[in-house]
Amino acid sequence: MSTKVKTEALDRLIEALSPALASELDRIVQEIRQGLENEFQLRLKNAFHEGETAGGAAAQVQVERAIEQAREEARRQVAGEFEKQIKKISEESSKLEETLSQLTKDWSDERSKFQKEVERWRTFAEIQQQLAEAVSQPEMLSRFIRLAQPFAEGLALYVSKADGLALWKSKGNGVFPQIISQQTTDPESYFHVISVRGKTVAAICAGPPFKSDALDFLAASLERGIEMYGLKLRAAIPKS
Repeated sequence: MSTKVKTEALDRLIEALSPALASELDRIVQEIRQGLENEFQLRLKNAFHEGETAGGAAAQVQVERAIEQAREEARRQVAGEFEKQIKKISEESSKLEETLSQLTKDWSDERSKFQKEVERWRTFAEIQQQLAEAVSQPEMLSRFIRLAQPFAEGLALYVSKADGLALWKSKGNGVFPQIISQQTTDPESYFHVISVRGKTVAAICAGPPFKSDALDFLAASLERGIEMYGLKLRAAIPKS
């Protein structure tokens, strides 16, 4: 068979198969196109999902971070406010303690003064009886110096001797001379002569600080006590 004949036969075959071949080619192209389209849509969906997930995670991190910052700020504010309240309470407590301490001190001072005043008036009320109950002059003088000493820092009692007023006993703080007189006493000291019926029998000397009004009252009581004791002694002596 000649070449021309073969070519013609092939052309006829191609022409006969062309519709079917074209259709098959179109189907294959459509399948490939659809596959590519589906793959593209899948990749696009996955990419969007991954982006959405990443964005959601980032957003969640930001939200959590914002919440933590808000909590930290709230804690700082609460802590700061708490410290302010504690400082205020501490300052008020300190002021209250100072006021209470001052009130307690004032009350204690007033109570001490009141007790001293009570003791003073009790001494004034009891000294005559205390001196009258003494069975001897030394006992009377001992009772007197015990009752009078709280009214002076230091107190000394002198009795009349041949050479003047001699120290009989002292109590409290202070240095007192063995022999004393009105002229030799310290001008800042308290000095009171005890006289009975114009005769000097004793003297009281006190160093500062002292309560001169209280000592004056007690000295007058001692004078009366000594005089009453002398009267009792004279009354007890039988007449010849």
